[in-house]
Amino acid sequence: MDNDGSEKKILAVKDAHEGITRRGFLGTLSTGVAATILMMPTFSSALSKDKTWGSPVRPPDGSLSTEETFFAEFAKTFTIDPRDRYFAAAQKGSMPTPIMKRYKDGLDQVARDPFPVYLEPSAETREKIARCYGANTDEIAIARNTTDAVAMILSGIDWKPGDELLTSTMEYPNCVATMLRVATRFGVTIREFGVPMHPSATAEEVIESARRQIKPGKTKVIFFSAITQSNGQKIPPRRMAKLAQQYGLITVVDGAHYGGMFDPKLNDIGVDFWGISGHKWQCGPGGTGILYARNGHHSPNPAPLPRFHLVRSGQLDTPLDGSRPTGFDIGNALSIYGFPESADWRALGDVCELWDVIGRGRIQNYILALADYLRQRLIARFGDGCLLQPTKDPELKSGIVAFTPFVDQSQRRDFKLAVTFQDRMLKEHLFHVGMGGLDSRGLTRAPSLEATALFSGCIPNRNSVTNAPEPTDIPFRASTGVWLTRRDINVFVDACEETAKKLVMR
Repeated sequence: MDNDGSEKKILAVKDAHEGITRRGFLGTLSTGVAATILMMPTFSSALSKDKTWGSPVRPPDGSLSTEETFFAEFAKTFTIDPRDRYFAAAQKGSMPTPIMKRYKDGLDQVARDPFPVYLEPSAETREKIARCYGANTDEIAIARNTTDAVAMILSGIDWKPGDELLTSTMEYPNCVATMLRVATRFGVTIREFGVPMHPSATAEEVIESARRQIKPGKTKVIFFSAITQSNGQKIPPRRMAKLAQQYGLITVVDGAHYGGMFDPKLNDIGVDFWGISGHKWQCGPGGTGILYARNGHHSPNPAPLPRFHLVRSGQLDTPLDGSRPTGFDIGNALSIYGFPESADWRALGDVCELWDVIGRGRIQNYILALADYLRQRLIARFGDGCLLQPTKDPELKSGIVAFTPFVDQSQRRDFKLAVTFQDRMLKEHLFHVGMGGLDSRGLTRAPSLEATALFSGCIPNRNSVTNAPEPTDIPFRASTGVWLTRRDINVFVDACEETAKKLVMR
């Protein structure tokens, strides 16, 4: 690259979203990653040509094509198989090439000299993540994944027999397992609230459904997914945090699909605890995650810090009673557990910073605009009833689109047909498609008679007013990762139609 040409243009571009210069960013990023990024022709060319970096993406009104050009160039930094444009970021993301190169270098370094515990000081990695996620360093711990973080959080709450944990019907299987174990161990009752998911559902409806199930004086914790795995619906965390504060509740959020998709400013949201994946939408190494524990009084949540016991920590001088004295770095304490995967940790910090270079607001808006385009194409092909998630209120939307290509209810609830559709999409069209809810393996299970209302593959939802079981059709899920374009979506929808027609006509 011509150092007097393209590089100067790259470094002169400003991040309109955060007001940080590219030179300033590259100065904080590791030398290896910065150099690798600058040397990549496609990425550096996109940077130098784009003078509006950080400007918001607008839904398909013509301006999306401008963003598409940029992200098509950014997509070349991934090694996604071109035959399968990969609609499964909700399962696991792909590391960008510059991040992956330094990650591999780190693994080689550890193999050559295994003695050092960290490739870079853990406080430095945690500070990177905190800066990118709108938190203080002492509130950030590095976990193995979202499940690991949620397990530490729920197991560390200062439970008393008779306490109640309120959760949604949409929770991930691993988190359901943790809740059941915690309830059995501490004598806690689990209550569920239904999640309104009809096309015209609003954020206020979701909040009111949760409010109906709160028992003042009994309910202690409200746990929910910021974005549900089963149907990709967003449960608005800021509104839920305000609701919880009205009743003095502790908020715990499964943010597996939040980091890397949305622009996270965790201290501004008001939630007490988050578990966030590092390897899904954030595109870090597998087996990395982020645990956020509010460790101060922030204006969106001035409530006293909840008592919290450290379930896993190698730090010897921490409080043993769940208290948090002034100056206690809870993030550091939670991150000490022997010899971590230090190349993984460093790569997670690097990819978080790379997302800031591109602009988290820009990434968020592009993902959401693509998801809206996918919804439009699915409705045009399969009708208004094909989507199994709200479509009107932007507060409830995410980059995960839940749908069914089948019309008859008998087909929409046929688990064998659903498995065949998923299998054919992969074998014949090379598309990974998520499928199914938690059905009777969720929190509504035998010996409860209510479990008989559920069937294989359904989302075990409940009516938001009566709280009676209200199972859904079997959902299929597609995720609009940053490497996709509208052309990829058109090919995907064509494949869905072709596969569904073959199965219905057989």
